Amino acid sequence: METVVAQQNLFPEELVATALPKNNRDGFSDRRFHDWYRFVLSFPAHLVREYIAKFGLGAGDVILDPFCGTGTTLIEAKLAGMPSIGVEANTMAHFASSVKTDWDIDPARLVEHAAFIADQVKKITCSDRKFSRLDLPEESRDLLLKGSISPLPLRKSLALLEQIRKSEDAPCKRHELLAFAKSLVASNSNLYFGPEVGARQTKKSDAPVVESWLAEVRKIATDLRQAKHCNAPAAVHHADARQLTALLPPQSVAAVFTSPPYPNEKDYTRTTRLESVMLGFIKNKGELRTLKNSLLRSNTRNVYKGDEDDKWVAEQPQVQDLAAEIEKRRIALGKTSGFEKQ
Repeated sequence: METVVAQQNLFPEELVATALPKNNRDGFSDRRFHDWYRFVLSFPAHLVREYIAKFGLGAGDVILDPFCGTGTTLIEAKLAGMPSIGVEANTMAHFASSVKTDWDIDPARLVEHAAFIADQVKKITCSDRKFSRLDLPEESRDLLLKGSISPLPLRKSLALLEQIRKSEDAPCKRHELLAFAKSLVASNSNLYFGPEVGARQTKKSDAPVVESWLAEVRKIATDLRQAKHCNAPAAVHHADARQLTALLPPQSVAAVFTSPPYPNEKDYTRTTRLESVMLGFIKNKGELRTLKNSLLRSNTRNVYKGDEDDKWVAEQPQVQDLAAEIEKRRIALGKTSGFEKQ
């Protein structure tokens, strides 16, 4: 269903754009900054640009995305010279958004520092005995989808990650880590997205880990060189979108643009699992469960005893009416999302 919803009940003159587009494909103009790292289910950037123009939003208007994912809305607001606020509970997605909206980095310094790290990694992989023993801790390895990444690319990736992390005072460290996450999934892993995430049957025995990382770093640097005059602030909160009143003062937002996690059986922690584990955002099953508990329930594997999400919408008649229509349609089609069994 393609809809644009305008509401008045949360913020004055608020415009809420939820789902989505007649043209859901990314164009060339959608790549700048967005391609640093993308969430597989993100919406195209040109959609945000179209609605900014359609709603007549300007430089003094604050845009909010309460489920900002990897920052599509925030980046487009920043490019348009508009302040923006994002809220994201998924740790990996929040990290990506916060880095992708940080343009106060010297691109020349970024490339220079990355080249230094690359040289260090190449020396280690060629001669260091420790390299052959590099591996994830067992409790972290157990979180990965089976076959996510082959042993040699994993060791190379861990060697690269160790060198990036050694640069404690480097102002570009977070950008280097995001480039690592992007290249890890896109170039060095065995993962595919269609739209579910899985491991390919034909595994990569080796991968150009350092080279693919350097290519992503250079892409970031190229975009940063074009960002000198984009000074609009973007605040990204690692928080629960259901607690907006604790984050924002009343009457402070002009427009809301978002794509929330629908009950669609998509486990968002699974989609970002490899990079979340490699970057240390989740280290064991306990931390994974805590993360899942913090998210809206979009899949049956993310439902727990004691959940009280229904209370959030119990007194929202518009939501109740919409849910009733969806349920009526589900029954008519003979469909099940899996939630009915819970």
